[in-house]
Amino acid sequence: MVPSVVRGVLAVALFLACGVASQPVIDPVSYLKAVPAPSYSVADVWKAFKPAANHDEIVAAAPDTWAVLPKELDPKYRNPCWTDDNGRFRCAPYFQILGVSKCGTTDLFARLKRHPELADGSKGPHFWDECPYPPRSACTAPPNGDFNGYVDLFEKGAYQIKTNPVMITGEASSNTFTGVYTFVRGLAVRRSLNVTLAELIHEAQPYQRQIILMRDPITRYHSAFHYYGHRKADGFASADKFHNRTVAEIARWKECVEKSGTPHCLKRYDPQQLIKGMYSEFVEPWTSVFPRDQILFMRSEDYQAAPREHLSAVLKFLGMTDLTDDEWERMTSQKKANAQSSRYPRMLPETRALLEEFYAPFNQKLAKLMGDDERYLWKDLRKTAAAASVAAASA
Repeated sequence: MVPSVVRGVLAVALFLACGVASQPVIDPVSYLKAVPAPSYSVADVWKAFKPAANHDEIVAAAPDTWAVLPKELDPKYRNPCWTDDNGRFRCAPYFQILGVSKCGTTDLFARLKRHPELADGSKGPHFWDECPYPPRSACTAPPNGDFNGYVDLFEKGAYQIKTNPVMITGEASSNTFTGVYTFVRGLAVRRSLNVTLAELIHEAQPYQRQIILMRDPITRYHSAFHYYGHRKADGFASADKFHNRTVAEIARWKECVEKSGTPHCLKRYDPQQLIKGMYSEFVEPWTSVFPRDQILFMRSEDYQAAPREHLSAVLKFLGMTDLTDDEWERMTSQKKANAQSSRYPRMLPETRALLEEFYAPFNQKLAKLMGDDERYLWKDLRKTAAAASVAAASA
């Protein structure tokens, strides 16, 4: 174990070597200028939709979905809605917040619920990834854990939409984006499936609009370590324990890649929390099936720095009306949801250095995919992070 005094010296050296004083300043709202508003009717998209070449294979992965989906959607509504053969008015989500976990998805969904045009939806059903086909229990879609039960999650929202046709509904399951290779109504590998979660959702809901929040993968990983591994009675784990976990999981990932290759290891999804920060590896399966103007990528730190501007961009992206000053006040003044990172012990500077080296190539690839946008390198955060590590290691 490295003594705290030595850690302090190492931290100062790291702080100076990184040149953090010259790190770029990122405008938190500049990338929002190009956010597209919807320019289509979901009913028209569904009517004109041409099945994928592997449609039969996709349907075979979850046939209960196509037993419920209608031939046509009702054009009177902005949201995808229809009346089934039993006379029930039903609606599916217009949008999904696909992830990423520990990046602010709970907070974003909670604030959107304040908008008068958002009908009741569902936060975190994780139906597409966790509820297996064939169904084995109620899962999160009672009573049978099937697609019929999933649509029932939006029953209250459907009633609201029927009385106000401009309303929409949505859901937020934070494992969907990064689970794209691993889960297709349960573990894909158990059923020898060769389709992705993105292909399944697109084939069932090609009109859907998708939102993805991405946070500095280092702080996301640190947050996930404490959030998912914390029992209140035990208190938070030490910085040394987090360091040891980091070393072990990076070694496990590298061993898997060396033995079986990156695609296999991404699908294996272990170590899960480390892999979730490799955002670049999960972009292509979504953008290859959904049009790019139906996907909104945002950076969590920018959302936190300029919440109103980001919420305004989301409203534009979803085709929702602007708010009055009073409505904006209610939306932006509410307490931040599920925010606990400030309570966690600081990571050691040597842990941060390991993670910076590990995630650097993934961040560089992501920045390229996002149009050479340097905000996705997260270099602008390094000065604050390095200073915090210095203070923690020297304490």
